[in-house]
Amino acid sequence: MMRATSRIFTSSSRSITQNRKILTKYGQLQSRLSIAKAQPPRISSRSLSTSSPSPQHASQKPDFSTPLQSRIFPSLILFGTILVSGGYYLLTPSSRPITLNEITFVPYGITAREAISPTSFVITAVPRTPNPSLPYLDPSNKHWKYPLWSVEFKQPEVQISRHYTPLPPLSTEDPTDGSLRFYIRTVGDGEMSNYLGRRQVGDDVFLRGPHVGFELAERLGEHSRLVFLAGGTGVVPGIQAAKAVLEANGNSNVDLLWAVRKREEVQKSAPPRQSSWKFWQEKKPTLLGIEVENPGPVTKRLQDLKMTYGDRLRIQVVVDEEGTRFRDRDISNAIAASPGTVASFNAGCRFHDQAMHVHASEFALAEGPGCVCKPSEGTALGENLFIVSGPDGFIEYYAGPKIWLGGQQTQGPISGIAGYLQKQNPQLARDWLVLKM
Repeated sequence: MMRATSRIFTSSSRSITQNRKILTKYGQLQSRLSIAKAQPPRISSRSLSTSSPSPQHASQKPDFSTPLQSRIFPSLILFGTILVSGGYYLLTPSSRPITLNEITFVPYGITAREAISPTSFVITAVPRTPNPSLPYLDPSNKHWKYPLWSVEFKQPEVQISRHYTPLPPLSTEDPTDGSLRFYIRTVGDGEMSNYLGRRQVGDDVFLRGPHVGFELAERLGEHSRLVFLAGGTGVVPGIQAAKAVLEANGNSNVDLLWAVRKREEVQKSAPPRQSSWKFWQEKKPTLLGIEVENPGPVTKRLQDLKMTYGDRLRIQVVVDEEGTRFRDRDISNAIAASPGTVASFNAGCRFHDQAMHVHASEFALAEGPGCVCKPSEGTALGENLFIVSGPDGFIEYYAGPKIWLGGQQTQGPISGIAGYLQKQNPQLARDWLVLKM
């Protein structure tokens, strides 16, 4: 999934620039030496004396009595030193990192590209330089160490970058090979998405990261409910979040609500009579299970999670092209599907106070202490999570717009459908924290 955060980067030509500076300084030095030889030497005021002038100052004409080679030789030494230094700089391997890191962009090669629809596809990218210590893997178990994370892709033609969230690996895939998969949709005037849409197998892309998103376990605390509402490619962080929550807590339950534009996003084209999963005939959200025939690449990962976690994961799908959408009652039903314990939090807690999230950024490291909540009798620390992810218009409709502040996209206040439900349902406002991605 693409995020709206953008960064400007500069392409460097340090070696050429430094050599030009060196040669310029050398030319200036030679000019100064020539001028110094053509002008009379200056006499410091501290060298004035009542005695007769010394012979060396008797004449103000430059002395050409020194042999020519003795005057040229030091210059040749200086020039040779400059050439050797410049050559060393050019030939010495760069000290910049060559594996995935948060500072510089490194090359990945596209090894697979699977079309989903005319405007969406999944690419697989593998690092050009193998890294046995991948920064996003837990060395103890080789699983992803972050519940939510992304990388930046660089668009070198217009000098911009965008965040994209990698798809979690299937249970049959080895995460240690360094390959990452991305679900991408090209947008009409989207510079980055169209650039990636032109990349083919064998081409390079340039990545930087990982960039860690919201911390989930600290926010959930003793609670175990996650409702994730996703639009289009926004389902990718939803898959990340669902996997992290279900894996960390055996008592957790997740509802994943996925809204797509076309049927092809979920299921590859097939005659209706060949499929037992005829969701396009429904006028309401349809449950997605493991029985879907001809599943798309993203659906395969949802099925993989469903096979692993069973009834603890409930997936519903709506298709805009078929006239279905998630309404406020669908969200209310998901929230009420499995009542949790009453939440307890203190005002001012940066993990659990909704007001403290208004100016919070998904990727900015929060400063300050951890959870400062103190449980009261009959309550549990933490809150259930209702997360909305997708295009800007989708997020704005369901939870209110994000707000740009200080060059970063922040959460902003809660409005839209979620704001309406908070007013209608005190349970949502009390026990559920709303986040936007």
